[in-house]
Amino acid sequence: MDQWSSRHRAKSPCISESVLLELKKAIRSSKPAIGVSTNGSFLTPFLWRLWTSLWLSLPISWRRATYQLLENIGNRKWGRPPGTAQQLPLGLYIKFGQAEHIKSEALATMFVANHTTIPVPTVLDVVPHIKGAAMIMTALPGDTAGLALHIGELSREVFEDTMRDWLSQLRSLPTPSGDAVSSYTGGQLRCCRVQDERFGPFPTISAFHKYIGVGLLSKAYTKQHRIYFTHGDLHLHNILTRDGRITGLLDWECAGWWPEYWEYTIAMYFHRMSPSWSAAFNSIFPGYGEELEAEMAIWEILD
Repeated sequence: MDQWSSRHRAKSPCISESVLLELKKAIRSSKPAIGVSTNGSFLTPFLWRLWTSLWLSLPISWRRATYQLLENIGNRKWGRPPGTAQQLPLGLYIKFGQAEHIKSEALATMFVANHTTIPVPTVLDVVPHIKGAAMIMTALPGDTAGLALHIGELSREVFEDTMRDWLSQLRSLPTPSGDAVSSYTGGQLRCCRVQDERFGPFPTISAFHKYIGVGLLSKAYTKQHRIYFTHGDLHLHNILTRDGRITGLLDWECAGWWPEYWEYTIAMYFHRMSPSWSAAFNSIFPGYGEELEAEMAIWEILD
C-alpha cells in the first residue's frame, strides 16, 4: 500500500496547513546539530542555511515525493521496522504518527536543542502523511546504552554523571505557570505506563493523580510536587553511546510537563527487572522512594 498517496483514506486527520507553517517557522529558527556524524548525516552552517531558505520553500508535494523515494530506498536496504521510525539514506530518519503527536515531538525536540547541550536529532521537516504527519530528522551516532552497559563499553559512572547533567538541564528549563500536566504544546499526553493511547491534559497535578489512580494508594502523593520538563521515556534504547560516552537522547514523543518524580518512576518502570540499571537510576534520582512504592503498586495491578 502506498502510505503517502491521497487516494487512500487517511487513518487519522492529516496535519493542518496552519500547523505546518508553524513548524516550518520553528525549524528555520531552531539550532541545528552542526557537524558530521558517524551515521553519515552532516550539516554545515552553509547547508543549513541552504536547507531552510531553499528546500523548505519548495512545494510540499515535491518534498513529500523526495521523502517517499528515500523511504522506499530505506525499506529495501534496512527493512521496514516494527515501530514508527524508518532509517533513510543520507544519515536521516523519518517518523510517522498522528498529527498532534508529531507536532508536539518536533517542537519539544527543537526546544531541547535550542536551550540545552543535550545531543538530540535535528528536525528538518514535517509533512502530511496518511497516518497524520511525517517528521524528517537527522540520525545521531551511537548504539543503545543497554548493550554498552551490558558488555562493559560504558561505565556506570559515566552513564550516571552524563544523565544527571542532562536531566538537570531539562529540569532547569522554564515551566508554564501553574501546575498543569500536559504535553510540551499543552495538549494530550502519551506514556506507555498509562493504558490509554492519549490522555489529559490535566489542570492540576491532583487531577492527574486522580486519573492514574495513585492518589488512593499512598500518602506520598499528598506531598507538594513541582512541574518539570520531562523526557518521559528513558528506556535504554533511547539513549545512544559510542566510545565510552553517551552521544544522544532520542524519542521525545512523551516529553512534556510532568510531576517531578515522573522521569524517575518511568525509568524504573522500564528497568525494574535489571538490578544494575535500577541502581543507576536510583543514584540519579534520589528522594522519590515513596512515589516509586506507590507506582509499583499500580504496576502490579496493570500487569
